[in-house]
Amino acid sequence: MLTRRTLLRGAAAAAVSGPLLAACGDGGTSNENTTERNQGVKLPAYVPSTVVKPDLPGNADGLLDAFLSYPDPPVQQFTGPPLKGGTVSAFVLTGSPVPPPKENNPFWQELDKRLGTELKLTITPSAEMAAKFSTLITGDDLPDLIVPALFLPNGVPAGIGNLPQWMATKCTDLTEFLGGDAVKEYPNLAAISTAAWKQCVYNGGIYGVPVPRGVAGTLMFRRDDLIQKLGVDPDPKSFAEFRDFCRKVTDAKANRWAIVNAGGLMFLVQQMLGGPNGWRWDGTRLTHQVESEEFRKALSDVVAMYKEGVVHPDSFANNAPTKRWFNAGEAVLTADRYTAWPQYYAENVAGLSFKISGMRPPKYDGGGWAPTWQSSAGATNNFTVFKKADKGRVRELLTLCNYLAAPFGTAEFLFRRYGVAGTHYTMQNGGPVYTQAGVTQTALGVRYIVDAPDAIFIPGNPDATKTSYEYQKAVIGTSVPDPVIANALFSDEWSRKQPVLGGIVNNGQNDIIAGRQPLSYLDEMIKNWKAQGGDKVRAEFTEQLQKLGVK
Repeated sequence: MLTRRTLLRGAAAAAVSGPLLAACGDGGTSNENTTERNQGVKLPAYVPSTVVKPDLPGNADGLLDAFLSYPDPPVQQFTGPPLKGGTVSAFVLTGSPVPPPKENNPFWQELDKRLGTELKLTITPSAEMAAKFSTLITGDDLPDLIVPALFLPNGVPAGIGNLPQWMATKCTDLTEFLGGDAVKEYPNLAAISTAAWKQCVYNGGIYGVPVPRGVAGTLMFRRDDLIQKLGVDPDPKSFAEFRDFCRKVTDAKANRWAIVNAGGLMFLVQQMLGGPNGWRWDGTRLTHQVESEEFRKALSDVVAMYKEGVVHPDSFANNAPTKRWFNAGEAVLTADRYTAWPQYYAENVAGLSFKISGMRPPKYDGGGWAPTWQSSAGATNNFTVFKKADKGRVRELLTLCNYLAAPFGTAEFLFRRYGVAGTHYTMQNGGPVYTQAGVTQTALGVRYIVDAPDAIFIPGNPDATKTSYEYQKAVIGTSVPDPVIANALFSDEWSRKQPVLGGIVNNGQNDIIAGRQPLSYLDEMIKNWKAQGGDKVRAEFTEQLQKLGVK
């Protein structure tokens, strides 16, 4: 799904492709990252962790384990630090304000002690990631661990070209250390799903360790507490009923609208219509979402709904505070990633009555539920590459990563995510809650080096955890992946041009919805999208799908 955050990064991301091209010009071999070579890679064996037993188990479809409280006492997985001195340097990202430097950061100091090494971090705000990454790789003085700006948060390509060639030249192929049963030497890495590892395959090898995420992706959150007070059916059974729902919950005089923005309406209505999740592959032709009839129909419907006034009137403002609107009750619906579930409860201003859940999309004309879309980022948030090093050093770094991937429910996970009890968090109703010191000190970006498989957990709220789990359980089995993501395809043109192509679609869509352009402008949008790189991207992906034999 296109987001405002995607577009804000577009100009900066597009501007940094040149330096990387130059950096890769001498050493990169352009034919190494081929479908044939990547298809033959032996992926790490998958051995689910048994260190901690979940309260509600996940499944092979991608349903995540859920925990109603944090295990007390937490399981101690390791008996000591993974390393025995030295330093480890890493280039990482953060979506939070940059924390205090080590000399003023007790959490960072304690982390070094527990890791048994001095961790030297270059912590980069996500908005600056593409530009700073491009600067980093123009030189040879690379850190040990690097989070490449191949994808920005939410799976958005950063607009940088020739990354596979750079990885082949400057980074370590980890296949001999992680491929097949070799990964079992690092059991926490073996517990990461096969789908997540697929996103680490380039140049015929495994070129990184993943930060796994659930495939549930974005959903339509709803304020069940407000909807119940209004006496409206929370589960519309068709588009017509959904439109009526939006009319009923909207009351401009009460400063309340159905939804925070029109992009959320496009997201839901396209699913009702069975529209493609990013791309659609029918065995012979690849069609992008914007070219589909479902997109055209959804856009027409959303234009009509916007005119009816069911969308928050400030929704097209830059950096619109949609989470705050939703929490404040200024809207009863918002489209957001499943990972936002605990954040809404943490930032709740409505008190004990606050209750949210997910609205399933009905089939457009009724007759059951429509399949939901899987995450636009697949099963991986990002991955981390290792600079070229001798085998002994690579094994040290993998040992460190194995420690950093300790699963939910362990003492190691609890410290890594929340810090020291009493200083960085307190336990409330079975869940850790950050103190102010925890908020400011723990956002080191270490969780973006590698991470354990995600889990459903809303601290201190077992009922909300059950609701989140039940929603995923209901939708995950029939959810639809993007075929490009599901087959781990890479297009250099897509990596360079997606910010531009995304801008064409999102800006044009917004212009039509807001009434600045007629619906017929969609034809010009599609023509421009194709000419600016869309057709070339399609050709690159199509060739790979055909070689893979995907039907």
